[in-house]
Amino acid sequence: LERVRKLDILGEGGFGVVAKCRNTETNKAVAVKVNKNEKDVLEQAVDEIAILKRLRCLEPDTCNIVQWDGIFLHKESICITFELLDQSLHHYLQEQNTWGLTMGELKPILQQLATALAHLHSIEIVHADIKPLNVMVVDRHQQPVKIKLIDFGLARPVADIKQGQLFGTHWYRAPEMSLGIPFREPLDVWALGLVMAELVLGCALYPGKTDYDVLKFIVETQGQPPDDYGFYASEDRKMLVNLIKSMLNLDASKRITAQEVLEHPFFASSLPENSSENAGEALAYTKDYVRNSTASQSLSQILLPSTPVVDYNVMTMDSISHSHIVRSKYSSLSVTLSFPKTLFLL
Repeated sequence: LERVRKLDILGEGGFGVVAKCRNTETNKAVAVKVNKNEKDVLEQAVDEIAILKRLRCLEPDTCNIVQWDGIFLHKESICITFELLDQSLHHYLQEQNTWGLTMGELKPILQQLATALAHLHSIEIVHADIKPLNVMVVDRHQQPVKIKLIDFGLARPVADIKQGQLFGTHWYRAPEMSLGIPFREPLDVWALGLVMAELVLGCALYPGKTDYDVLKFIVETQGQPPDDYGFYASEDRKMLVNLIKSMLNLDASKRITAQEVLEHPFFASSLPENSSENAGEALAYTKDYVRNSTASQSLSQILLPSTPVVDYNVMTMDSISHSHIVRSKYSSLSVTLSFPKTLFLL
């Protein structure tokens, strides 16, 4: 402990805190995850260290996974030392324009995240908690943005997964887990698809207070719009939508793998690093229709003529049903993704 001096608190959670510290021997700033001295937390910390040891077989310069420097004990708390990174993808997105990232920004981020998952899955490890808060931007001022995957507290070997387990953040939880169906690596790819959609939209695709809420969002956005109600977009945008659809396949056995994400034609085309083409436009009409109630009502009437139109801009989550919010706020998403109709027994 004498070799580490605390400088600041970077964040906190159920596990404990993450502190910015300085290694007094190397004079290097590091991030230290200080786990609470509680039985469940300490057991999770031990599991995380076991996963981190397995990750040592991966190439650190190419796998887009945070590097860890070691562990030490402080007052019976297990402390894990990591390289210091800039900010989470969640906070990076908040600092950008409200309506998501540009195509030029989106591609390298997605490619790096898929690379991280491909490496994890190659050694049969599931992260199980993919979300913007668990993706770190190395340097927000560097372009293209470089990211690294962090927080392996819930990660586990595929062989250790038991059917019926429930963990992770429910906004990004794959339906097979919520429904108690056996799950494996596709769990992470589902979450990757939702993170990708969030970077496009600038907000979470399936927010909800419970798993039931999230499943309702999923069902509501699976409706098939009229075949002649399409959109005109560049090939890049069409491939982006195709890729999101592939990652959000409800059937885990048919969901695209992380390696297949990297091999998708979306990455075959290239954009200048400073491209200002907005990836959000791939989700046709999202910007235009949610900004004013008249346009939003028009779109809702086209998609759901038998459903009362609700202006989500003036209502809260508590004041109306989740289905109304989905129909108004995300109806434009279903236009673009054209999901097949799917039946859930809820």
